[in-house]
Amino acid sequence: MTLTVESGVAPAQGRVYAEGDPEMPAEFRELLVRMLSHHLENSTNPQYTALLNQLWERGMTLIPDQRLKVTFAKLMQQEVEHGAITARILEGLGVGPIDAPIQQYFFHLPIESFCDLAFFNGVGDRVGCYIGETWDGVPYRPLLEVADRLHKDEVFHATFGMNNLRRIVATPEGLAEANERIKIWWPAALDMFGRSDSSFSDAYVRWGLRKKNNAELREQYIADTRPMLDKLGITVPDDTANRRYL
Repeated sequence: MTLTVESGVAPAQGRVYAEGDPEMPAEFRELLVRMLSHHLENSTNPQYTALLNQLWERGMTLIPDQRLKVTFAKLMQQEVEHGAITARILEGLGVGPIDAPIQQYFFHLPIESFCDLAFFNGVGDRVGCYIGETWDGVPYRPLLEVADRLHKDEVFHATFGMNNLRRIVATPEGLAEANERIKIWWPAALDMFGRSDSSFSDAYVRWGLRKKNNAELREQYIADTRPMLDKLGITVPDDTANRRYL
């Protein structure tokens, strides 16, 4: 499917489209399908299942505290549910199973220590609070009905990661490791927002599928997240260092 983004088209003011609505504009539907098809969390995609399996193994192996493992298990349960939710919404749009590689290189970075896992959740899941799960007010009812829950789940995941970073940096050895690993995880997290000049990003905003474009969301993320890491004593690198997508 080739989608042509038409800058002059705007959504009907205040209109929220139901599943199967015959009046749903073609461009809106195609953008919605594109956004959800590119969304990482999809239980029909075996690549997502493989990622969940890897994360489960890493968490159960690397997390040093049994109580934290219980919390991590709750986090993983929500990740499975998120994949099922995305799959159901796509099915309602007439889209079947997807078998596509996970293109964001963030998810291919090695998780070799508890510190890596903390960054994965603390800065990676935190991106989901801005770009992947900020669908409150989206003009498609099946997505609107789950938006608040998905956002709360992502906040929980990110908070879990940040709390684990706080535990790690409490020792000189942990702080030293965190200051090394941030050089890898920070640019990868920023690149998750995509290219600043993406025409699709602007089209999502025009149709109400997002509130801000890639560049604006990334800047908001930086403004909110950098002070949190600074407060932990982690030296955050320059926002353009080792980036792939600007």
